[in-house]
Formats: sequence, structure tokens, C-alpha cells
Amino acid sequence: MPRPVIRRLIDAVPTAILPMAAGVGLSALVAPQPDAAMALLRGLVVTLLLILPSLAVGTALGTLAGSWAAVAPRSAGGLVGRLLAGAGPLLPGFLLAAVAALAVRAGASAAPLAWTALSIPAACQAARLARPAMGRALGSGPEGGAVRMARGLGLDERTVLRHHALPQAVAPVMGGLRAAVLAAMVGAVALESLLDLPGAGVLMIDAARAGSAAGAVPALLALGGLTALLNALGLGVRDWIDPANHSSTPYEGA
Repeated sequence: MPRPVIRRLIDAVPTAILPMAAGVGLSALVAPQPDAAMALLRGLVVTLLLILPSLAVGTALGTLAGSWAAVAPRSAGGLVGRLLAGAGPLLPGFLLAAVAALAVRAGASAAPLAWTALSIPAACQAARLARPAMGRALGSGPEGGAVRMARGLGLDERTVLRHHALPQAVAPVMGGLRAAVLAAMVGAVALESLLDLPGAGVLMIDAARAGSAAGAVPALLALGGLTALLNALGLGVRDWIDPANHSSTPYEGA
């Protein structure tokens, strides 16, 4: 694992691991069910497996589509990128969760639909951030200096785009991953409740419906820690990819 990612994860221990541990410990002490702590641990794993692949796939596809929208806006890929960038505010996670629940009740498989429903908002967010960043990287401003230098050295366009322009588009996407993580967490809680998935979110919702603070508060603490951990992972990937961290002359990027 790259060093920037490891450093970010180490820095995230107080704000991520400790709340999750506190939630599990509190659940073992005050929850009425004897196996509540183990149920919360299993629920955190389910929630992580629901969110992490969706964020990874959605962010990757959205970044590529948004970047291509800046490179070739009238191509098929460019149109997809523009569509994703513009559709973000129209596709809230809870609405996609409701659509997924209806599809599951009609006979569709729950897991693929859940991953798809969570990946779409992440793709929209990534496309919205990547498109202008790629445009700046390819433009005449100071952020396009690395690209102009690479072209001046005679590198072919594919190499220039992949190794010099694309990292400048990815960095702001990863830096803005916090909003995508929060949206994915809200969507995961809704999906777990609507699709009867055994995640930490449904444990919190069920406890809140039953009026049990002893069941809801530990799950809320654990979910907050999981959110902080995913944010730290995104910032670590940004630090690893950001061209400003590999140059003595940082560009004025996001």
C-alpha cells in the first residue's frame, strides 16, 4: 500500500477506529441482546462491503467519463460524462434506494442492485469534479504547465493524458470524496432498511424505531467511525495521486 495512504489511515485511527471500538464496546455493555456487539461488528462489515465497492467503481467510472467529457465533449463517452455531471442533484441516494427496493420486490437480485444504486451518485459526483479539472489541466493556465511540458518533450497524446492530465483530474475527485462517502452512507442505511440487509445501518434504524437508545447510539457511533475511515482512505489516495506531491513546484489544483 502506498505510503500516503498508510499515513492517512494511521492519522485516522483516533477519529475512525476509536468510535467504532467505542460503539462495539458500548453495545456489549448496555444493549439488551447478549450478542449485540458481535451483531454490530458483522453489520459494520456488511455496510463496508456495501459501500466500498460502490464508491470505488462509481468514482473510477465517473472520473473517466468526466475527464473524457473535457477531452472530447461530443463523443459518446463525453456525452455520458456530461450527463453524469449534470444528473447528480437529480439522483439522491434515498430515491435510488427506493427504486432498488421496488426492483427487488419484483424479483431482482438485491446485492447487484444495491451496489449499482450506491455507485451512481458517486459516479455523478466524480464526473462533476473531474470534468473542469481535466479542462484546467489541458488549458493554457498554470495548471496546464505539466501537460504543455510533456507535449514539448515529444510525448504522444495518450501518454500525456494518462500520466500528466488524468492525475490532475483525479486529485480533486478524491479530495471531494467526503460528500460521496456521506451520500453513500445515507444510501446504504436506506438500502439496508428497505432490502433487509444485515448492516449496521438497519441495526440503528430498528433500534430507533423500537425506542431503544442503547441499541441506536452504539450503531451511530460505529457508523460515524466508518465514515471517517472511508474519508481518510480517499484523502490518502488523493495524496498518492496528486501531481503536486511529486513535484517541487506544486500546481494550484484542488
